[in-house]
Amino acid sequence: MFEKRSRDDFQRIRLKQAGRIQPEDNLAGGGVPAFVGQVSSLSSKIAVGEFLLVQPNFVLGAEVEGAAGVFTPFGSSTVPVYLVGPGVPSTGDYLVCRFVDNRWVAERTLLMSGTGGVGSLPYCLCDPIPTTMKMTSKDQSCNYGMFQSCTLRYGPTPPAFAALNLGVNTILSTQGFPDALAGGAIFYYYLTCQYNQFNLTRIYLESPFGSPYRDGVLYSWLVGGYGNTCDPFHLDNGTSFPGSDSSCFVTIDGE
Repeated sequence: MFEKRSRDDFQRIRLKQAGRIQPEDNLAGGGVPAFVGQVSSLSSKIAVGEFLLVQPNFVLGAEVEGAAGVFTPFGSSTVPVYLVGPGVPSTGDYLVCRFVDNRWVAERTLLMSGTGGVGSLPYCLCDPIPTTMKMTSKDQSCNYGMFQSCTLRYGPTPPAFAALNLGVNTILSTQGFPDALAGGAIFYYYLTCQYNQFNLTRIYLESPFGSPYRDGVLYSWLVGGYGNTCDPFHLDNGTSFPGSDSSCFVTIDGE
């Protein structure tokens, strides 16, 4: 018999080590194996596109709303984990590590300017622009999941994308998404501005097309047209690339 769950943390550890806690499929969602790990590598050894060492941890604490969680190391061994990026963690940070293609990998989101600030892009007629924007996709399944709702942030271009010559500052999504048509390669949304036109594309740290790689224009908005304004910042009336699914409808609004 498998014990399904225990509220006692020490008993929970003992049951898990003995392999007697039954996974709950409705909570796992049928996803890949994962664990929380604390980065043990020194800062000089941490880089996007390379392996770092993490120490697996249990997540403990009373499982009730508002209760504090506690990380407890699982032994003293470390695990090599491939850092997808585009952000870089520090020694002691915690990462969610997932098992992909027989390797443990971890993603680190970008840390950029907070909500409410403004920034500037060269040759953009909307100046200044908000540092935080909300991108909303009406149908996140269209074009095989090409357009996902997310947060976009303005800030310094991550060094991992230097080869793409994106400029000093960029507007990128704060999280990455798997590309179903590229073997699950992780991409980030990249919003550009040229005079009164905003274009949305995707960039990849690694992909079958190149590493790093910049996709073509996926969606465009013309400021001055109906629903598209600089102040307040709204991109509510755009067009997708030729041949795109007609159900794809994307808006971007400043916060």
